Amino acid sequence: MFNWIRSSRPKAPPGPADIIQTIEARFPMPPGEISRLSARRWILNYVPPGGSGIEIGVFRGHFSSLICDVVRPRKLYLVDPWTKLGETFGWGKAYTNFDTLTTEAAKAEATARIAQFPDIHSVIIEDTFPACSAQITEPLDFAYLDASHKYKPTLNELVHLKDMMAPGGVILGDDWAPDPQNQHHGVFLAVQEFTRNSDWQIVAAGPGAQWALSRRSVPPS
Repeated sequence: MFNWIRSSRPKAPPGPADIIQTIEARFPMPPGEISRLSARRWILNYVPPGGSGIEIGVFRGHFSSLICDVVRPRKLYLVDPWTKLGETFGWGKAYTNFDTLTTEAAKAEATARIAQFPDIHSVIIEDTFPACSAQITEPLDFAYLDASHKYKPTLNELVHLKDMMAPGGVILGDDWAPDPQNQHHGVFLAVQEFTRNSDWQIVAAGPGAQWALSRRSVPPS
């Protein structure tokens, strides 16, 4: 007679894919935002592969995954205030599931998405920029800006970023909106002012509301 012993082996903790699936089931991302990812992808062609970079404004990590997949950076800093904003993000519409998406869930999803690229050294920084700039310990080959979406904060972010960039580095971002009636028009104005008053120039802008900047060889007169 055989005595069968029931295994007491504990269940394995959920992996990144399980975490993403669970959060997406509870807080589905609007289909329009998912499809917009493909419209934003082209701007990453301006990023040198294999370097060190930063994404400012990570949210749920969808574009972070795209950066990792396309650019394959050696190191990627991911900056977002997440839970420092409170339990939820404080603004509505479908993008935050009408402000039911928790900041904790967004951070967990972003972290899980990055964990799917174990060959990339990722550094999660739960803070705002430029308040956290002292935690960036090396020159950056690229910076992707998708944070404040407003004129003065964006200009301040750009001014701080320019001194953190490596030679040949590029600054990129979202929310290119030339239309004054657009809610993100302030980003467009900030980029215009920044390039007028620095040695940086616009090298690409347009589709998917994306833009990219690089240093001029000769500063503006």
